[in-house]
Parts: sequence; structure tokens; C-alpha cells
Amino acid sequence: MDMESVEDYGIKKIVVSIDTSEYSKMVMARASAIAIAFEAEIHVISVVSLPKLVASVADIGREDLRRSENEFQDHQKRLIDEYMRGYNLRVESRVLHGDPSAKILSYADEIGADLIVMGSKAYGKVQRFLLGGVSEEVVRNAKCSVMIAR
Repeated sequence: MDMESVEDYGIKKIVVSIDTSEYSKMVMARASAIAIAFEAEIHVISVVSLPKLVASVADIGREDLRRSENEFQDHQKRLIDEYMRGYNLRVESRVLHGDPSAKILSYADEIGADLIVMGSKAYGKVQRFLLGGVSEEVVRNAKCSVMIAR
């Protein structure tokens, strides 16, 4: 394999999916290390999950929605400042609404992501069977590579 073909497999765009837990620090640390190594742009996203029976964002209390958005935005900003400060890389951040796995997958497709980095909740087999798993759904359906940070 020559050098040009190796560069074709570089990582140029990374989607980092985080929530507001302490665990998201480790996810951001892993993603930022990869972004810095590859000089990739990084897209930090969080998804305000809507209940399955809700038809649209309009059916949710606007105040609750705004509070969740602000909490995610503040957490994203803190992590971006902590892990990306001092590096001249493009960093985007967004808060999306809806089904987390569907939103992560569609956003990654929309921007042409090379990698999705996310965490995984440590569910047991029964819980995973009953609840499903966002990370499992993303791994199964992503068009790009997926890193599950543990």
C-alpha cells in the first residue's frame, strides 16, 4: 500500500455523542485524542430524547425542553474547553431532539463522518433485550466506523 492510499483512509470528521454524565468526559477524551492525531474536525452532539408516544417536539413542555438543551449545551462547552483548547481544529456542537440512535446516525450521514465515538451503558443481557441499546443500534446501522468508549 503506498502513502497516498493510506491517507485516503484518514479520519477527517468525527461525531462525538455525549450525554451529561461524568462518563462523557472519557468519551470526549478519546475522541479529542483521535481528532488531534488526525487533525480532524469534531462534531459534538447530544440528543434530547423524546418519549416514544410523543408525536413532535411541540407536544413536550417548552420549558423542560429548553432546560435539557441548556444543560447539554453547558456540558458540551465545558468538555470542548477542557479537551480541545489550544488546538486549531474545527469544532461544532449541537443539541438534537428525538430518538438518539436515529439522530446520531442521520447526523453522521449528513456531515459525511468517518468515525462516531460514543459511550455504552453497561446493561445486563435482560436489560439490553428489553430496552435495546443506542450504541448497539448505532454500531449495527452506521455507514462509518464506530468507537465505543468504555
